[in-house]
Amino acid sequence: MTIIIVGGGKVGYYLAKTLAPDKHRLVLLESDQAQCNKIAGELSELGIDLMLGDGTQVRALRDAGIDHADILIAVTGYDQNNLVACQLAKNYFGVPRTIARVNNPKNIGVFRRLGVDSVVSSTAYIADIIEQEVDWAGINRLLSQKVGMLRVKDLIVDEASEAAGKTVSNLALPKGTVIISVIRDKEAFIPDGQTRIQAGDSVIAMTHEDNLPALTAYLATNGGGDV
Repeated sequence: MTIIIVGGGKVGYYLAKTLAPDKHRLVLLESDQAQCNKIAGELSELGIDLMLGDGTQVRALRDAGIDHADILIAVTGYDQNNLVACQLAKNYFGVPRTIARVNNPKNIGVFRRLGVDSVVSSTAYIADIIEQEVDWAGINRLLSQKVGMLRVKDLIVDEASEAAGKTVSNLALPKGTVIISVIRDKEAFIPDGQTRIQAGDSVIAMTHEDNLPALTAYLATNGGGDV
């Protein structure tokens, strides 16, 4: 697979290094000569082609080999440049897949409407996490107000946990604890007694507040997080 990355700043640089072991043909296109000089040696050792050029220009993209590219990823610090690079790749060169970094979350909808296949915004991602934490905190407050000492806990099952590999019916859970849901490989499901818990599962459980330390120690040797 041939992947062209537009933008050789921190994001593009580390992205290229991360993808290098997968044996893709990687081309990193960076418009600043000083930045190219800074990262050239290490990228060359990893077999990554580094080119000086502007990813918003047809000639630079063609020189980077975009006619044979499977994916273009635009991760410069400027949303407008990322959008232009993706539109050129998709509409002019017919690249099958485009991915763009968006610095301003307000631009996410625009990028999608204009045909960018995948839009990534770290700001929006962090905001979603915060929103989820606030929602779960609200649920725990409601439980506290309505039913006293019940709490909801999200725990990642550790490889060293006694629970790993056991069915729900055989778990030594604290008295009164109920497993509400299991999230595995980004899919959530409601378990039954025959569901086998695996290391790495995210287990959402409801229990008495006094049981939280024992529940955490049993499921997640390295600790878990409140939801």
